[in-house]
Amino acid sequence: MSKNIKHSLDGMWNLTFTMPEEDKIIKTETFVPGNVEPTLVKLGLIEDYMPTDDRYATTKFDYVDDWTYETTFDADKLNKSWKKNLVFEGIDTIAEVYLNDELISDVNNMHYIYRFDVTDKLKEKGNILKVVIRSCQLWAREHYHDMYNTPHGCTSFFDSLAYLRKTRHHWGWDNAPRILTSGIIRSVYVEELAPERFEEVYLYTREILEDEILLGAHWIYKTDKKNITNRKIKLTLSFEDKELFSKTYDVYHTQGMIRYKIPRKDVKLWWPSGFGNPDMHTVKIEMIEDNNVIADYVSPFGIRTIRLDRTDDVVKGEDNKFLFIINNERMFIRGTNWKPLHPLTSIADKKTKELKYLEFLSDLSCNMVRIWGGGIYEDEFFYEYCDKHGIMIWQDFMFACEIPPVEEEYCELVKKEAIQVIKRYRNYASLAVWCGDNENDEYIDFYSNIRPSANILSRKYLKDAVIHHDPYHAYVDSSPFSSDENCGERVDKPSMVHFQSERHLYPDTTNYQEVFRTSPCIFVGETGPINTCSIAVNDRIFNLEKARLERLWDAEIDADGIFQHQQDAYFANIRQGGKKTCLKYFNKDFKLNEWKDYVIAVNLVCAEVLKDIIEISRVKRWEKSGFLWWSLIDMWPMIYNFSVMDCDMNKKLGYFWIKKSHQEFALMAVRKEIDGEMNLYAVNDTLKDEVVSYTVTEYNIKGEGALVAKGICEQKANSSSMIQRMYEGSEPKLWIFKWVKDGKEYLNHAITGYPEFDVAKKWVEIIGKECGIIDEILELK
Repeated sequence: MSKNIKHSLDGMWNLTFTMPEEDKIIKTETFVPGNVEPTLVKLGLIEDYMPTDDRYATTKFDYVDDWTYETTFDADKLNKSWKKNLVFEGIDTIAEVYLNDELISDVNNMHYIYRFDVTDKLKEKGNILKVVIRSCQLWAREHYHDMYNTPHGCTSFFDSLAYLRKTRHHWGWDNAPRILTSGIIRSVYVEELAPERFEEVYLYTREILEDEILLGAHWIYKTDKKNITNRKIKLTLSFEDKELFSKTYDVYHTQGMIRYKIPRKDVKLWWPSGFGNPDMHTVKIEMIEDNNVIADYVSPFGIRTIRLDRTDDVVKGEDNKFLFIINNERMFIRGTNWKPLHPLTSIADKKTKELKYLEFLSDLSCNMVRIWGGGIYEDEFFYEYCDKHGIMIWQDFMFACEIPPVEEEYCELVKKEAIQVIKRYRNYASLAVWCGDNENDEYIDFYSNIRPSANILSRKYLKDAVIHHDPYHAYVDSSPFSSDENCGERVDKPSMVHFQSERHLYPDTTNYQEVFRTSPCIFVGETGPINTCSIAVNDRIFNLEKARLERLWDAEIDADGIFQHQQDAYFANIRQGGKKTCLKYFNKDFKLNEWKDYVIAVNLVCAEVLKDIIEISRVKRWEKSGFLWWSLIDMWPMIYNFSVMDCDMNKKLGYFWIKKSHQEFALMAVRKEIDGEMNLYAVNDTLKDEVVSYTVTEYNIKGEGALVAKGICEQKANSSSMIQRMYEGSEPKLWIFKWVKDGKEYLNHAITGYPEFDVAKKWVEIIGKECGIIDEILELK
């Protein structure tokens, strides 16, 4: 029995290109997979390909139209009779591929894995493989978009992205630099295909019943043999070394479906974090001829069902829903948004593969992560980690903040991409839901008079791809989804009847409590403070941005067009928001030479905003069903951004506040109504009833602490309830809640009122000491 064999072509390749408007040819070597920009730095052609305040650092290279990669390889040791594919896992973006001076194919999608049959094109020695990557900007000039299509933003700065299947953040974002990169960004290899092989397998859990579990598998098989009626196919399900099911079936065709059932008592279900263990079984499918196994397929398999019970809109007086149901149990979602770890895909992949960044998802007790549509499709090791650690994945297709083209040719290109992506990820237990895009419905509302249903890309092509290739996962057209009724009513807000059931809520720091207590939405797909944001405490990043800080500290700049961090308008807008925030909460502004105190003040407010968002959502379950805050990690060096970690893995204050608010069982003091009383709640996001002993310690503005309450809390599984009222009094207070569960002590806090800055600073230190994280709170060093 033979398996497919991969022969890597990764490594050093020759790179040649012509400097635009100079006719100067540059020849060098570069590593594949890789992007061109690091090579340009090594050649001394640019100093920094992603400066914090210059959108044009690499602009002249946007017009290089002949990035020519070349390598040679031998094929004399390959199996003569086997089919051979040349595989490119990622080329950015418009290119031609040549083998031995023959054009193999054009490529036009950086998100697509290209496979070319080169069985009859390979020589035994000295094969020359060449890839010529063209200028996306020049290509875009030949492909005008119509008046329906609106790229990100509202100026021609973004218009070249219209028909390009290229990651959207490359044009610049609040969280990414403008850098229209090129390169062979993912691995290249020759793959030998075994003559007998399973080409495709789809595994799924049909239904979990009280006494049994219904399972299924679809398979497609490749063989050159004409008559296969003497063959058998065998499916075996096992857990560790124990066989749970095995059955052999007759074979009449190269494609088939197996449906089977097993007693529920024999199975360990895959559960998300907090609900149980993410147990994985093993499925083996064998093709048998004359009692010999001639090919097999073996895969981990998490037995679980994930259903999204949702209504398009929230309509007053009706049964409104946006609820994830896991193995027939409704689950409250605690999670975050994930964007690429670096603006260059080749580096982002390398960093993600290290897994240490993914470990922060587990450290924060996230049970879901959303892969943002402005980024990239992550490689399989992302899904493998989430499978092993019980973290569900909300997977966007790669569209963001645009009204995409709907011409048939473009839609078919996207459909082909979607089908490939669906087949890559559909068998992972962690996959929870497919989503057509990020905020495209919102853009249709903002920039046109049409209705969202006109977007046939999300309403038809992507939806159909999911229905036909992964019918056991849910699909959401857009995040957030807007119905035609909702979109139409937003012109006249007082008369609205239809509200979005899932929303992206970014409240101003000055009124965030009101926003989250009045919004009728059920699930929040993105959230965090909007007019200011946490600051990276990082000398390297500070020095990169220092000149701009000095220049813009007190500047008043029109905030029009603040789509990009590299714009002064964006930077100044965030700084002015921070000033307004500090004046509201601390009655104090800060000079630049008071930078460290300013960081404490702004980061404390942003951390408290995130904490309030999380905790009001958790205590209002099932009126609220979950949140995905924005976001985990910055992708490049930035002082101002909404992530809770900078690109060097320094944790901002919000990280520690979220970690406490995300605990699977937690005590939290929350004001349910904007003018209501603050009460103490217990929240239990597990499937186990809990009994804990707890204490409440109150600190006054002098930093003096006193025990003010203690008790026993009994909290049912998967629920929340108020356990006692809290007396606030006239002065601000810090409360520290401690509870003991299973012999281990846990902690959370709440701040009431508006303490003076020096008091707030003292309280942050108290919280840090109580939590044992004082050395990690960099703002206090």
